[in-house]
Amino acid sequence: MSRHGWRIALFLFLLTATNGFLQPFVPIYMSGSGLSATEIGLCLGIGTGLALLVQPILGRLSDHFDSRRPFICLGAVVAGAGYCLYPAAHGFASFLILTAIAANGTLYLNAAGGVLVGRMVRASRGGEAYARLRVWGSIGYIIVSLLTGFLLTLHGAASLARSDLDLLFHTGPLLFFGIAALAWWLPDARTQVAERAGQSNSLSRNLRRFLFAFFLYSFALYGAFPYLSLYLKQLGAQPIGITLTFAGGVLAEVIVMSRIGVLSDLYGRRPALMLAFIVLPIRLLLYVAAPGPDWVAATNLLHGLNFGIVGAVSIAFMNDLAEPGGHGRAQARLAAVLGLATAAGPAVFGALSQQLGMRGMFASAALVGAAGAVAFVLTVEESHPGSKPLSEACPRVLRGACRLLDAKPIWMPGAD
Repeated sequence: MSRHGWRIALFLFLLTATNGFLQPFVPIYMSGSGLSATEIGLCLGIGTGLALLVQPILGRLSDHFDSRRPFICLGAVVAGAGYCLYPAAHGFASFLILTAIAANGTLYLNAAGGVLVGRMVRASRGGEAYARLRVWGSIGYIIVSLLTGFLLTLHGAASLARSDLDLLFHTGPLLFFGIAALAWWLPDARTQVAERAGQSNSLSRNLRRFLFAFFLYSFALYGAFPYLSLYLKQLGAQPIGITLTFAGGVLAEVIVMSRIGVLSDLYGRRPALMLAFIVLPIRLLLYVAAPGPDWVAATNLLHGLNFGIVGAVSIAFMNDLAEPGGHGRAQARLAAVLGLATAAGPAVFGALSQQLGMRGMFASAALVGAAGAVAFVLTVEESHPGSKPLSEACPRVLRGACRLLDAKPIWMPGAD
């Protein structure tokens, strides 16, 4: 790996490592502070919903000044400060404000990672390059989540009360300040003036259709996923069990992501993404049937076929369709759609969990995920024109399934 590649890999390592303590324990921390499931959903939802206003502006500004480093530094400082102040928060309003601040910093950092890779590599190898670097982020997540679970168990924090978790928010957000320092050493070559001159604000039909399907997918997954740790606690899981469940999913993600990038470069983005979209509603229904935490832990391994694919290939899909010099706007659009989904999803599913219980909530999410899968399969076209049919390379026993993944969308209303 080149020195530029290692710097981006370290950036992704630190960034995704923050989720190792945030993802499992932010909902539990809010619950321990007296917030209801509906209030937790509103905090996560409204806070992230500001991405609809903030992320496109940041994307345009970073493209206008043709520099991501200052914005990465600012985003990291903002996110770190927001989460550092969690122990001072009491009540819905204070958690809402801090989550809004922190979530927007984090969302920009995720979008910027895709931009940096997209500008560094040729489009024909965009999937391989991003996946190869993003794997280091997953490794960071596994290390921090397991370390967090071990420390909580060591300190006898089996009850997972708010006071047990204060330490996480005194120390974990320091990772963001490490990102702020690293920002000034990240590779960020300037775009040629001739490339910037041809930029347009138009969206292709294929891109619009993908973003619609991606919204439904993200609404289902990231609307329901914040409640997984609360569901595990309800089923009697201990702190180390909760972190092992999340870490197991990310380990599966590492295995899939280490190969899916190069496979999507060879055989296209659509077959890989189609598989991820189809797996999601199945995974959500399996949560409904869980008799105990071990079942949930096993089901969560399917995260490898969800984020392990979508986390890398959606970035490559957007970079495929981005205009020269417009990678910032392309990734900002993806981040904005993700922001809308993760704004509305937790609020809706938080309310549903109070009305229908956790199992009813996951079943409702499965219906939305199924709608996203149908939208993708029927309407979204391949973004990588140099790809080969997957069915030509797969074993004979899998050829029928591979032909289904190779199939073109049924509904293609006109050319772009």
